[in-house]
Amino acid sequence: MAYKLLATDLDGTLLNEQREIDRENIQAIHDFREQGGRVVICSGRSPLSTRWIANTIGLKGEPIIAYNGAIILDENGEISEQAVFEHDHLMSFWELCEGEGFYAHFYEGDTLLVPKETKWNKNWIENNIPSLEKTGGRGVDIKNFRGQCQVKIVDDFYRYIKANQPDITKIAVFDEEGRLADFSKVIGQQVGGMEVSSSLNFLNLEISPAGVSKASSLLKLSEKYEIPITQMAAIGDNYNDSLMLTAAGLGIAMGNAPDDVKALADQVTGSNQEAGVAQAIRRYLLK
Repeated sequence: MAYKLLATDLDGTLLNEQREIDRENIQAIHDFREQGGRVVICSGRSPLSTRWIANTIGLKGEPIIAYNGAIILDENGEISEQAVFEHDHLMSFWELCEGEGFYAHFYEGDTLLVPKETKWNKNWIENNIPSLEKTGGRGVDIKNFRGQCQVKIVDDFYRYIKANQPDITKIAVFDEEGRLADFSKVIGQQVGGMEVSSSLNFLNLEISPAGVSKASSLLKLSEKYEIPITQMAAIGDNYNDSLMLTAAGLGIAMGNAPDDVKALADQVTGSNQEAGVAQAIRRYLLK
């Protein structure tokens, strides 16, 4: 096989706009695995969310990259590697958001830390663990997974950091006034220890600890499984996939990706409404 491993993003890639996974995608993934290929979910979603989706489509026994590379789960779903923010950097970032008037929330494991209830966090548990009803998700399993998630209101972030010393692995920033592209530059200038990208074409920012990306974690899996990065394929749809698409031996952009993300890829497949992952697997990966 020219490519022994496929790293796939979820939102906008494997998941369609209804937050379901098309049967064609699931079948193509299993066909690739039956030929000896490995399939790794590589997402900005939480460890619990990525495990839920992997389990629902029968993708067990594979590692998972969660929180844009900050967490790697092993074949048993246990954390094998984790990168966290330094608390001084978190404090500086919080001060910057407060001063500039930006909303941000923080991910501590499978708990979302929020300053107050807003539309950006109100339905987080349901969004984090989508029902996947048409994909095959069972009600009892949905309830179990959602029961392990929590949204915690933290009105005094400084006190929380000092008292709990939390392991924060990801930050998200939201804004409706078109200011995030510029704000991402300000973060780089004024706050250390952070990597800034976006999964929603700068309708949000996704922030990881310095040096962390989907690509960096893919390189770690390359070493662990002794699969050269040149024999890995990656597929994604947005800016937080960019490094992964350029690092992999074959980078595939979704048809719904922004043009400048498509320009970084080696190939472009159909959109997430057209089972673009299945198209790519059958065109480029199957023997």
